[in-house]
This record gives sequence, structure tokens and C-alpha cells, in this order.
Amino acid sequence: MKLIEVSNLTKKYGNFTALDNLSMDIYAGQLTAFLGTNGAGKSTTINLLTGIQQPTSGKIDYNESYSKDIGIVFQNSILDNKLTVWQNLATRAYMYKHITIQDLENLMSQTGVNQFSHKRYGDLSGGMKRKVDITRALINHPTLIFLDEPTTGLDAQSRIEIWQLLKELQQTKNLAIFLTTHYLEEAEYADNIYILQKGQLIAHGSANTLKKTYGEQLLWVVPSTNSSFLNTLEFKNYQIDKYKGIGIPVQNYDEAILLLNKYHNQILDFSFQPITLSEVFIQLTKEV
Repeated sequence: MKLIEVSNLTKKYGNFTALDNLSMDIYAGQLTAFLGTNGAGKSTTINLLTGIQQPTSGKIDYNESYSKDIGIVFQNSILDNKLTVWQNLATRAYMYKHITIQDLENLMSQTGVNQFSHKRYGDLSGGMKRKVDITRALINHPTLIFLDEPTTGLDAQSRIEIWQLLKELQQTKNLAIFLTTHYLEEAEYADNIYILQKGQLIAHGSANTLKKTYGEQLLWVVPSTNSSFLNTLEFKNYQIDKYKGIGIPVQNYDEAILLLNKYHNQILDFSFQPITLSEVFIQLTKEV
């Protein structure tokens, strides 16, 4: 189910265009990753979609069954460092008349923050704070949660724990997640990826689609004799590296295996180098 349909969305600040003619869709239960370099328009888009700012032009259509109850996790926390985790979350829950204490306790148990609910928010580690921030954003039972670089500055273990939590919430609550991140490996989980450059959408698709469209995976082989191998090789757009050998572009692992079987009598060694989303992103956003 489509939750939000964005059409030709533009935001200008004077003569500066922060977002230029963006069109995109957000679906229930899906993870949408919104990627771009600093200043690409990611935070501006979140501000527009959540109603914090109004667009200069364009349209945002919400599904009729979409309650507009959304959750937002900002880059910087809005919780009180001097209050305990319980006090912070109970204060937020009090703002929603339909949320009971039992509802809050159940949510805190699911996200794991009940284990340190007695501690002051300001005394928590970065990973613990992020879990509390996410819990705060889920209090009103949102259909969609916006996460603006939720794991920035966290250690590797905390990032893993945050993503385990998000995946569980997505599966158990059919939660739609709109994510901005500088950690490109996190976007690998996304159902849809949008890449922005200077306010303009330059690519869209799943991680696999983007890799196939914009990336190049290489099968590196070390032949017994370069010249004879190249004479029999059907591919012309190969690469040569004095350390890796000859790089042959392939679509996937299966194609690499077929090539290895075909030329196995001429190959001494090989390695397969799959393209990463980070490499695709760098290629798309590099300055010409």
C-alpha cells in the first residue's frame, strides 16, 4: 500500500534551490533509503514530508487510510538529559490520550529500554540513547518512522543492535521506515533507494538494481599466458592489472562460474570482486 506519493516537490530558500522537482513514493512496511552527500537535500525532504516546512511547489499526497501519525528520530536528540528514561518517555506518552501506561511498558520491553529505564538519559551510552529515541518516536503507534542518520557516531556493536531492533519492528509492526544515512551498507537492506545530488534525484531502485545499472562487477583471472588467453577471450572491455591479472566484467556470481568453467584450462588463479553500493554511490555523486 502506498502511504505517500510525492510529485515534483521543490523547496527554495531565496535564490538557492535545496530540492528540485523530486518525485517519489513511500510504501507501507518498506524501508526507503534516502542517500546523498552533505547538502544534497535529505534533511529538507524530511522536513517537507513531516510538515515541519512547506514546499515552494509540488505536491505531497497521503493515503486516506494513513493516519498522519508519524515518528521522527532527529540527528540530535530532543529528550531531557536530566530526566530518567522512564520520565522522558512517560512525559511523551501523556501527550497521546489513547496511549496507556501498559502500552508504553510493552513498547519499552520490545525495544529493550526497560532494562535501563531508571537511568538518567544523559548518563546513557550513544547506543542506549538511540534506542530510547526510537522508542520515543514509536509511542503513538506510527505507520511510518523517519530516521535522520540514526547510527551516526555509534560504535559497530551499537549499530548492529539498532538495526536488529529496526528489522524486528518492521516485521512485527509492518512499520515503514524512511532512512537517511552515511553508512551505505545500511541501505543494502532497503526496498527502495533514492540518491540525491544537489537537490536533484539522480538514481532510484533497489540495491541490486542500482548495482546492475550503474556498477561493474569484475572477475579477476590470472591466466597461464596473457596473450593466448586474451586471444580466446570473447569480452573486449576487460581491464588489466599487474597484480590482479585480467578483470572481466560479469553480471553476477553465476556468470563468473560459467566463465571459470569455460576457461579453466587457461586459468592459474582467480578472484571475484562484487560491486558495493558504496562504489555505486561514489560513482554517481562524484564531481565531473
